[in-house]
Amino acid sequence: MAALPLTQEPAPAKSDWIEGDQDEIKLPAPRVQELREQNRGQWRQDNPDGDDSDTNTAQPMSVQRGYQPSSSQAQDQAMSRYKKPSFDEDVLDASGHPLNLDDLDKRPVSAPKLTITPGGSNVITGGVSAANFRTANTLNRGTDALAASLMNTSPYLGTPRTVAVQPGTFKAFLDRNHSGEVAGFGKTTVVEIKGRWDDCGHIIHNFGMPFTRIAPTALPKADLSKTKIMVVNCGAEFDGPSLSTIHDFVAHGGFLMTTDWALDSCLQKAFPGYVAWNGGYTDNSVVDAVVVDRDPDLTRGIPKVGYWKLEDKSQTVQVIRKMEVQVLVRSRLLMQREPSQLGILALTFPYGDGQILHIVGHFDNNADRASNSALPDPAPIIGIGLRQAIAANFIMAAARDAGPQNQPVADGPQDNN
Repeated sequence: MAALPLTQEPAPAKSDWIEGDQDEIKLPAPRVQELREQNRGQWRQDNPDGDDSDTNTAQPMSVQRGYQPSSSQAQDQAMSRYKKPSFDEDVLDASGHPLNLDDLDKRPVSAPKLTITPGGSNVITGGVSAANFRTANTLNRGTDALAASLMNTSPYLGTPRTVAVQPGTFKAFLDRNHSGEVAGFGKTTVVEIKGRWDDCGHIIHNFGMPFTRIAPTALPKADLSKTKIMVVNCGAEFDGPSLSTIHDFVAHGGFLMTTDWALDSCLQKAFPGYVAWNGGYTDNSVVDAVVVDRDPDLTRGIPKVGYWKLEDKSQTVQVIRKMEVQVLVRSRLLMQREPSQLGILALTFPYGDGQILHIVGHFDNNADRASNSALPDPAPIIGIGLRQAIAANFIMAAARDAGPQNQPVADGPQDNN
């Protein structure tokens, strides 16, 4: 059977907006503002004569004037993670002794190695993922003592404003950080896999990237020889052959980005044993976001703190292979509400010759607004979502670094036209 050519997604209809325009949309204050008000109220009780103006909102949480953690058990447990230990009992050296977290950067780590056992299972040993995806020399990136320190000292920002963001703002981010690189994209460099809930193609189009959209069941017969990255929408459902296609695509050098429920439907099934859905769900909210690992590629051009839009019932993450998985962004609010108590928002890890990025929530602006230009969580300075900027950086890294696929397709010759 000959390979089925991919069909290019038609460009969306033009709107009356001028690219780059932003309009503020007034919405009720999110949960982060409620927490700030609770902290301020506690401070008023302890300091009746003090000044409780908003001038303290840009200070780190640990030194905010009047900051008092809640006495609830959940928050006490969350705050206990900020205490920096001298040793991590879960990480041992070759002699079986706990590793000194302060000396992790000085310890050599071997490059990752993929071993395929006779039974067909895949085992990765050595190394951890990194910005260049294979040269990191630290362990548990994003969940170690350094990450705890960043979580503790990073500021809580003020109430986020929902704005209407047009394609010009997205393209400006690429122009600043990846000037001219989109020109090298072909129509199948980026392949978007349809889903029920997220619409990654909307934002990919806003960034000015050509892409092709296909159904999950079409993957086994699709020609992916020129594809650098697959983007899997929340709500995409896969059969066995489609999951095998995704697995092989990444193992042979392709990049994969998954959003929200694709954690359970795609990532956990195609690459078992790395990360999993921990059974937790989020509510429809905007939470704080702290970059806990300054990956020079994936966090290029983004601020250290921002906001993150979560959908109703976004799946929360459990990290299984801490030695390979690199956590990029976490939330202090989310860590109090989900089973793993880490508040993970974005993570990445290598598999075979490829790389995977997962984001909690959606790549599109939001799922609960009729206006697809309304962005509830614009990050400081860049004007687009932190989640969107990281995903865009990952797509651009894929275009540069993903290895050639050149895999046989279906049972017939490839059709690259």
